[in-house]
Amino acid sequence: MQDTRFDLSAFGLSEVALCGVHLREAVSGASTPDAAAQVVADFFHDSLVDGRGDRACPVVGVFLSRPQAAPSAQVAAGPRAQQGRRLSLAGVRGASAPWHGTEGDASLDLPVPSPEAARHAPLAYRLLDRLGAWTTPDTDGVVQALSGVEVLHVSDSQVDTPVDPPDEAVPAEGVRSLLAFGGTLSPGEWFAVVLFCGVSLPADVADLFSTVTSSTRLALLSAGQPPPALEADVARTLLEDMENLVARRAAHLESTVVRLSSVTADLRRSQQELEQRERQLREEATIVELLQQAGSALAAELDLDTLVQHAVDAATRLSGAAFGAFFYNVLGQTGESYLLYVLSGVDRSAFDKFPMPRNTQVFEETFRGLGVMRSDDITADPRYGHNAPHHGMPEGHLPVRSYLAVPVTSRGTVLGGFFFGHPERGVFTERHERLVTGVAAQTAVAMHNAQTYRQEREAAMELQRHLLPTLPRVQGIATTSRYLPAARDRGAGGDWVDLIPLPDGEVALVVGDVMGKGVRAAAVMGQIRTACRAYARLGLSPSEVLEQLSVLVDDIAPGCITTCVYAVLDMANDRLRAAVAGHLPPVLRDPQGRVRFLDERAGPPLGVGRRRYPQQDIPVPPGSRLLLYTDGLVERRGRPIDDGLRSLRDLLAGPVGEIEADCDSWLDALANGQHDDDIAMLYLHRPEDASQQVSAVVRDYAPVSGAVPDARQLVSEVLHEWNLHHLVNDMMLIADEMVANAVRHARTPLRVELRRAGERIVLEVTDSSTEEPRLIVSHPGEFGHRGIFLVNAIATRWGTRRIDGGKVVWAEVKAS
Repeated sequence: MQDTRFDLSAFGLSEVALCGVHLREAVSGASTPDAAAQVVADFFHDSLVDGRGDRACPVVGVFLSRPQAAPSAQVAAGPRAQQGRRLSLAGVRGASAPWHGTEGDASLDLPVPSPEAARHAPLAYRLLDRLGAWTTPDTDGVVQALSGVEVLHVSDSQVDTPVDPPDEAVPAEGVRSLLAFGGTLSPGEWFAVVLFCGVSLPADVADLFSTVTSSTRLALLSAGQPPPALEADVARTLLEDMENLVARRAAHLESTVVRLSSVTADLRRSQQELEQRERQLREEATIVELLQQAGSALAAELDLDTLVQHAVDAATRLSGAAFGAFFYNVLGQTGESYLLYVLSGVDRSAFDKFPMPRNTQVFEETFRGLGVMRSDDITADPRYGHNAPHHGMPEGHLPVRSYLAVPVTSRGTVLGGFFFGHPERGVFTERHERLVTGVAAQTAVAMHNAQTYRQEREAAMELQRHLLPTLPRVQGIATTSRYLPAARDRGAGGDWVDLIPLPDGEVALVVGDVMGKGVRAAAVMGQIRTACRAYARLGLSPSEVLEQLSVLVDDIAPGCITTCVYAVLDMANDRLRAAVAGHLPPVLRDPQGRVRFLDERAGPPLGVGRRRYPQQDIPVPPGSRLLLYTDGLVERRGRPIDDGLRSLRDLLAGPVGEIEADCDSWLDALANGQHDDDIAMLYLHRPEDASQQVSAVVRDYAPVSGAVPDARQLVSEVLHEWNLHHLVNDMMLIADEMVANAVRHARTPLRVELRRAGERIVLEVTDSSTEEPRLIVSHPGEFGHRGIFLVNAIATRWGTRRIDGGKVVWAEVKAS
């Protein structure tokens, strides 16, 4: 017996063809129809398996029709008389219960049709009846042949047989369906095969057995001596069945492909829709996150310069613009209004060469706060191009087609306007307009808060400026001072320094700190400073001055902690007498570069009633340097004060030079704009000879391009007067860059100061802009940002320091 197996769960065209071939090979040796029927039963029993490789058909039966012996009366009636047929179980394999016999028992031979057939083989009767096996012969005695394929599914291992009388018909255990197929063997003869299957057969598998029927017919015929014409007709029928099956399968496959293509297209569309929706959700999430970040940043920010940059950055991203600008109005200290701007998406140098925008027809709606202006193509707008001299955008301006402008207003006052551009048309939508309008509203509130904060801060600062003295120049010493409000707190504090000339050539040096912020702290500080100057002029010693101040503080501000250092420099005797009230000790550098803190004796803070404060007497020879300071210089959140004091000692022990530059560099190193408290410094240098005295020249200039050659001329003339001819070219290059930057970025009056202190020459340029110069590497083809590299290359050192209302940029060179 061949060992070829066919999986019913994967039965297809190739299995149909192979099954027919192997079936005909198996039957080829059978000598009788009954032997062939048994081989067919064995073949299907052994060859058909399920998906696990187990036998799929536990019971197989093959039925053949046989002629029934005719009675003598029927023979006498002639060949057209009706002749009975019988149904015989010619081949069987597996359990015999469904047949009411034993395996191989040929006694199952039933008349067709007859009640005995329904009673002895109910399952077979039911299926064969569907195939047409019980058809009654016609009047000519011809019985119609059975044909086709029938499937009967079994539920709960029990076949519900509708025959009468009822009979239990229990197939073999595990049977899930019955399959019957059959057809004509020769004229008047037919066959049928019944398979009891352990699997449920789908309709497409049952359809394949219509071709297996033809293969089975050809195999059964080969057991006898069929006429060649009949065998050829059967073979032709098999070929036609195969062709029809292939055609049906091809049509089914084509239909499946079409259906799959349609499903694939639907899935692709669904995927694209999902991807688009996902992109939209991501964009929405980004917008929501950006709005939240912008709102938080604007609500928390009180520095106007930082605030407007946050605003334009957020609005540019939300609008999808190629670049954005925010033009805003600020008031100077004298009440004059300035129009400033910040950019996003493009370097500021791209706009430096253009003048400030005027109130043209395009800009008017925004600058006057009349409403939002949005254009898909601004160059086609009737309001565009009417103003000389450019009649549109200036040459070299970034290309703008899509245009969006939103005013920023607060309580009816126009604070500024957002302007956005894109080189493509139709970029800005109504949604972009709404988003930017929302940012503009938040910006207006934030600017109002920042302006209120600035007014409060400036009020406290102004009070403090009026209370703090202008340090006088004292013969024989070089002095400078610094006052920086806290970088994060509101308003000025109570820090102060003072220098008080005394009789007999002595000078009093004072530094103090009143606890608290704002106007009250500044007012208390002013009273203490005034009293200190009065006590000093009475000729009181440092210890006595602090004693009187302690009583005063206890009277005017009880509970207000105040610290102070009061010292008297006696240049005739090179001595310093000092007393400390709860303050950080002064630091002294002697002519040999040794550094020490004057902390041998200290008393409690002021305000503890009348108390005698200890006094120190320290030598201060020519060449010494002395620094008095408040705790904001060395104390910072997250850094122990001892670390700050060590850093300060290291700075004073290092290279020192012109005192202004020293102060700036130390502030950068110790505070760097991150100080949590106010900083006050008083720095003194005793030159060793008269050549170390300070000489200075100061000029004020308007913010116009003519200031640059004027400043160059000033530098040249002064250096020639000082007999420093070899420095003229270098210093003029430095002045060129520093003054040009002030004219370009500040656009407000500026001050130039040239100062000489011994071997050090310092040039300072003061302006109202807070934008500090930086070393920026220019891209190939760009010519901006290179001047500061010249300053860096020529100067011994350079830097910047912030002051009220602006900044100072300085550069130092050596005279030799």
